[in-house]
Amino acid sequence: MEDVQELLRSKLQFGLLIGALVVGGLTLWPWIADDRALRKFPLVDQEFGSRSKRRSRFVQDSIGIYEKGYKMYRDVVFRITESAGEVIVLPIKYLEELRKIPDDIIRATEATEDVIQTKYLHTTPEDPLLNHILRADLTHKLSQLNERLCEEAARTVPEFLGKNREWTAIKVNATLLQIVAIVSGNAFVGPDYNRDEGFLRTTINFSVDLFGTAYQLRAWPWFLRFIGQYRLPGVKAVKEHKRRAKEFLEPIIKERRARLAAQEGYQEADDMLQWMIAKADKFNVVSDAELADLQLTLSMTAIHTTTMMTTWVLYDLVYFCPEVIEDLRTEIKTVLARHDGALNTQAMSEMMLLDSVMRETLRYNPVNVRAFQRYVRKTVKLSDGTVLPKGSHIGTPMHNVHFDPDLHPDPLVYNPYRFYDIRTGKVPDPLGYSDPKQHQFVSLNKEINTFGYGRHACPGRFFASNEMKLLLARILLDYDIKMPEGQTTRYQNVVSSGAVMPDPTRDLMFKYIGK
Repeated sequence: MEDVQELLRSKLQFGLLIGALVVGGLTLWPWIADDRALRKFPLVDQEFGSRSKRRSRFVQDSIGIYEKGYKMYRDVVFRITESAGEVIVLPIKYLEELRKIPDDIIRATEATEDVIQTKYLHTTPEDPLLNHILRADLTHKLSQLNERLCEEAARTVPEFLGKNREWTAIKVNATLLQIVAIVSGNAFVGPDYNRDEGFLRTTINFSVDLFGTAYQLRAWPWFLRFIGQYRLPGVKAVKEHKRRAKEFLEPIIKERRARLAAQEGYQEADDMLQWMIAKADKFNVVSDAELADLQLTLSMTAIHTTTMMTTWVLYDLVYFCPEVIEDLRTEIKTVLARHDGALNTQAMSEMMLLDSVMRETLRYNPVNVRAFQRYVRKTVKLSDGTVLPKGSHIGTPMHNVHFDPDLHPDPLVYNPYRFYDIRTGKVPDPLGYSDPKQHQFVSLNKEINTFGYGRHACPGRFFASNEMKLLLARILLDYDIKMPEGQTTRYQNVVSSGAVMPDPTRDLMFKYIGK
């Protein structure tokens, strides 16, 4: 386990970037849209002249450029030059119409395929079997998995945070990354395999090497990337991770297939790997190697993003409102008492203050400047006459919407009770939703669009919410937490070409107060 920890420390910065890339969908693409068709939309930073200068400015100040565009063109369509091309930015009023447009006209997949260079790294961002398992199996079986996951969290949290009753500095993100990988793995491959050091190393670092290599490939002209794939060592690293995952999982898969076929006296494992095996034929997934690849794809999206959001929650709580930690403990203890100490699905749904804190962190830390990122495959005319040309990339503002005072009162204030007060009726809903559940952490709406909107919304958000609550409840009950001595400002987020992530290098102080 120490080898895994050391390896993680050396690659942590990339790991955080991965989470932001996956959730926020950072897109880089060749210039292919019809320039003349784009010119009808006003261009932010046009005064800087060349496209290359605007691209450089975006890399340096993506948030500032989107803020400028939002102030100038809040209710109309405009353009921004991002890292590798121009984007059509639409107001959120278009989302209801956009989400209904068929995938053969506007698609999310192409943008993600370019991010991870699917053509050369042979990893599919969206898989029908994986999406089905997340929606139809994992989400619906959370209640029966929770006891097992709760036990795993109770074991793993003190294992990595320690039981020191003196204040101890801990690298939050690096530590959470290991905890999340193990607890998630309990649901993904089962309790017999989730702690295997070699497999942990593979699942964590597959994402690191995949996105790092894809980033390097995108620096090559598109017509030379077939050469670049042979020049970059990361391509071999990605292949090696896949080989190791196959080597580890293939015997497990073969044994489970054989026992499933025999049926006699076989107690099926209750994990995602087993569910995939059972339904693989229906989705034309015929090889064990494909199933192993899907486990890596799952880790690519789940582990790093959950780690990133949990890190942010702790950063925000400890700096902005440390007094709320005691309120959260009271809520957690009260709910546990009602459920005989069990952190079951119903118990977690009753932790409304914890849910409010998580959603406020989601609002306060938008993972990208742009949401609802799509590629236009066929020219489409919207109901008001707006034409989105074939080959263009589109999206809606994320960062600006999260900090819009017309949507979120006092948006610059981190208010842990913001959504709790709305859901309990203490304050009126500024957005006018008829159902207060629209303000839960997992809820989809136009005003907080981190998980997407429409049929391509994140299918794993319920598991992520469940896991975050399990971990945060355990941490808050068993540890006092504070900022390091002399740290008087909130840790600044790291911004890279529109993607936003918590600073992975920072410590918080922990003191064990458990029994």
